[in-house]
Amino acid sequence: MHSRQHGNKPRNLRMQNKKLIIELYRSKDVLSVTKIASQIRLSRTTVMKINDELLEEGIIEEAGKGASTDEGGKKPSLYRFNAKKKLILAFHVKYESIQFSIFDLTYRELIKDEIAIQKNESFSEISNKMRIILDHNTSNKQNDYPFLACMVAIHGNVDSEHGICIYSTHFPSWGIYSNFRDQLTNVLEIKCPIYIDNWIRYKAYGESRLGIARDHESVVLIDAGWHGVVAGILLGGNIYPGKHFLSGEIGHITINPHDKEPCECGNTGCFEQVISEKRVLTAIQKRMQDYPDSVLNSPDKKLDLHSVFQAADEGDFLARSCLDEIIYWFALAISNIIMFFDPEIILVEGDYASNCRYLEMGIDKRVNDLSLPRLTRKISIIFNNGESVPTLKGAAILGVDKFYNLSLND
Repeated sequence: MHSRQHGNKPRNLRMQNKKLIIELYRSKDVLSVTKIASQIRLSRTTVMKINDELLEEGIIEEAGKGASTDEGGKKPSLYRFNAKKKLILAFHVKYESIQFSIFDLTYRELIKDEIAIQKNESFSEISNKMRIILDHNTSNKQNDYPFLACMVAIHGNVDSEHGICIYSTHFPSWGIYSNFRDQLTNVLEIKCPIYIDNWIRYKAYGESRLGIARDHESVVLIDAGWHGVVAGILLGGNIYPGKHFLSGEIGHITINPHDKEPCECGNTGCFEQVISEKRVLTAIQKRMQDYPDSVLNSPDKKLDLHSVFQAADEGDFLARSCLDEIIYWFALAISNIIMFFDPEIILVEGDYASNCRYLEMGIDKRVNDLSLPRLTRKISIIFNNGESVPTLKGAAILGVDKFYNLSLND
């Protein structure tokens, strides 16, 4: 788990303790060596050695002297986290825009901006726009606050180890096996490492560190919406990309082999195809004449997923009958995920996490029916329709952890 109340033992001892001390500095204004030692139950000698290392690395800085003891002893030296010593750049290349943020080392967002892109715009054009938004927001800042890392979130299969986009369904113009890291290194001209990965992996990492999945090392985050279905998977507290970086592409699991409607990937029966918003609304429109009393038949009612969810919770038979199919496919996919990964927690976000009790309770019950009861009782399935950790913040958290080698299994 990520948060601990006392020092760690044998395995990765020094790195674990360093992580504990850094996290403590992030949460406090100022600290003394004695205070740190008492809070995380380490010897003063151990804390002093790590503290000296953090000072040398510029992670912390001196913050004066504390009050002397009642006995008039020597005033203790105080230290604080040097949050602005380095900054994290973060980009999220979405479908119609590039989101941009700069974070300090406490993950506080200092700058936020956005620039529009065209549908299926080439990555060459996108990288040039990334340079434009970077230059606009970092005039005279790079020399004052050197950047620690540049995190780039994209939509597609990503070889994060080499910075290569294998393929993106929504951006076919990007081609296959494109080395985006090399392109961005040349275009952005920044003096820091550039990391590229699928957006959902950054988001899942953020949720596991500071979000609803905090304190869990085995996490599956499912995001289902108009763009499709994708998952971020963490095992042992680390992102699990898979041997060929396909981990998380659950939207293209063949879940209904008898389905004939083609998915964007070219196959049929894909999970994201059988639960798509278009599929739900088309089914309702075809059956409306058979249910004249349905609230969805009202000319004043906008037909979308939200109205279907609301109608289902109000007992509307048409809405519920159409959602029953979605419930089955969703539960079948989650049951398979449970058997494949045996996670501690499964989070569902996106359009299908919208406070629809009929849908959420139906999926939960169906999962219990389909899966081994002894497993499902121990696995939390949470529909996160509240505040979640944004993708860019998750990227910033991972960037800091990568640079300081604070990953639990490093």
